[in-house]
Amino acid sequence: MKDALALTWFEHRRTSGLCAGLGLELAVLETGRRGVLRYLLLGLRTITLLLRRRPAVLLVQNPSLILGALSVGLRPVLGYRLIVDAHNEAVLPFINRQSWVRRLSRWVVRKADLTIVSNRQLAAAVEQHGGRPFTLADRLPVAPMLSTRNLAGHFNVVLIATFAADEPVEAVLAAVRGTEIDLYVTGNWRKLDPATAQAVPANVHFTGFLAEEEYWRLLQSADAVVDLTLMDNCLVCGAYEGLAATKPMLLSNNTASVELFGDSALYTDNTAPDIRRSLERLRLERLRLQTAAVVKRAELSAAWTTRAGVLAEVLRQYQTGVQPESVV
Repeated sequence: MKDALALTWFEHRRTSGLCAGLGLELAVLETGRRGVLRYLLLGLRTITLLLRRRPAVLLVQNPSLILGALSVGLRPVLGYRLIVDAHNEAVLPFINRQSWVRRLSRWVVRKADLTIVSNRQLAAAVEQHGGRPFTLADRLPVAPMLSTRNLAGHFNVVLIATFAADEPVEAVLAAVRGTEIDLYVTGNWRKLDPATAQAVPANVHFTGFLAEEEYWRLLQSADAVVDLTLMDNCLVCGAYEGLAATKPMLLSNNTASVELFGDSALYTDNTAPDIRRSLERLRLERLRLQTAAVVKRAELSAAWTTRAGVLAEVLRQYQTGVQPESVV
């Protein structure tokens, strides 16, 4: 897509999948620096890139909120149309709830030409903030063809985790205690409370962060996938990945997840007793859920292609200087 550029300060499967599907060039700017220095370096590199490229249409990933705000600030000078690919935190801050974060988030939403969100609930919030939403769920990744590995138990479950503040990891650990489930937990387990980490049952296996191929191998070797969040109406990346691998899934019981994944998953209220009951159901209904996942995967892939075609036409109109009359 000529004269259009996508930009992010950290790589994320949602944005990379979106750009690949649209044929949109994606520039990933990264640095090992932390704190204020990170923002200064990436801000300078962003300004340099945009001055050199002069795109007619710029798509940025938010988070980073600072990247979103910088892109809004530069728009009057550089004259591009600004599209924001907004994750939940960019619309309804959950982890960073400071008042200035909420105000800045809403300002970016108002000033962007278009804000892409994953579900209708977030789209309604964008409209409430004075923005213009476009609803598009994540593009399903393609699971690579890999040999599977032998896992320890009779029923092996992967908990997809990063140990972020919205993940009820401790509730899952409590739920599998004393069960015949072997739980494989991804992500940085060192973020876990030390007292909890010392009391982890023997049927829990921490994998740490895995390379891409080994991550997919683990998913494909497991009997089921769990990915939970305390965020309201958050469509977690692990759900798309679990569906791509056609695995039975346990997700958090929020409206957006139920609407999108339907009967291809089970849903929990995120408490340890309910997670335990749901995991038992997952074991008993695994064949039905796997069949439903195959059907849902095809359905969502087709729906994404159709919806992405609408977005591509909007971007083409922006490139030619036309203001789309409506974005449905």
